Amino acid sequence: MNRFDFIKRIFLSGAAALVAKHAGAGVPERTTEIYLNSPYIAGFKYYNGSELEKHLKKNDELTLQRQPENPHDYFAVEVFRKNQKLGYLPRTDNKIVARMMDQGVKVKARIRSIDPEAQPFKRVKIRVYSEIKTGKM
Repeated sequence: MNRFDFIKRIFLSGAAALVAKHAGAGVPERTTEIYLNSPYIAGFKYYNGSELEKHLKKNDELTLQRQPENPHDYFAVEVFRKNQKLGYLPRTDNKIVARMMDQGVKVKARIRSIDPEAQPFKRVKIRVYSEIKTGKM
């Protein structure tokens, strides 16, 4: 084998390794939602709920944030839309979600329904879920 063939083989084997490594790089990963629960937002009326309600829509993405320093509930999970606090996950529904978040699991939420005629504590119902990656599409 001459020098030219040797360099060509090294180059081609390196290129093949790069192609194999990045073969699926442009392919989006498929995700599956794992449904956790569907509670109403607790404390909605105490966080400008009536003012914010007109800006809320079904399927709006919400952010959940742990608040372990809460003096009333160690498992407190706050609910936000953008930077506006809407309230909390109810105490009866927050322990598993809080523990998952403490373990580093990303938990998400979105608005499931809005009923402006309901009592303030039953106006906004949300869907709490986690996403897992199930492979390439």
